Amino acid sequence: MIRTANPTDLDAIIAVEQASFDSSHQWSRTSWAEEISPVCHRLTLVTGDEEVTGVATFHGFDVADLDRIMVRPVARRQGLAAELLSRGFEWASSRGCRTMMLEVRRDNDPAISLYRRFGFETISQRSNYYGSGVDALVMSVDLPVNTTEENHV
Repeated sequence: MIRTANPTDLDAIIAVEQASFDSSHQWSRTSWAEEISPVCHRLTLVTGDEEVTGVATFHGFDVADLDRIMVRPVARRQGLAAELLSRGFEWASSRGCRTMMLEVRRDNDPAISLYRRFGFETISQRSNYYGSGVDALVMSVDLPVNTTEENHV
């Protein structure tokens, strides 16, 4: 089950992040609280019925950004990240976004593979983005046009 995150998910989201990233790359509790506040330009999704197993957070105006996607190690390789990303694409397209962008560690092969399956292409590199000697790839993809929205404009 994928649903929009709410404030009661904050502890579970932080637990997913702690299982997914080392402490030097984790967001603060305040940052996560802001991500799940009800703001129209932001979407945070969670997966799982009884336990949150995956999280993705996006924001967007004219361009959507995938800010973070993470799945608990025990729940990986089940298609959860792809489902979360698909839902983010739907949300961004429904808002009229034409492009989605992201940064990813250059050495994060599983994530890069996922993004490429969704059509993302590397457009730039940011040296030392994740710390000394840890570069980021900047990736971008054109989003499908929301034909319902186009017909009402």
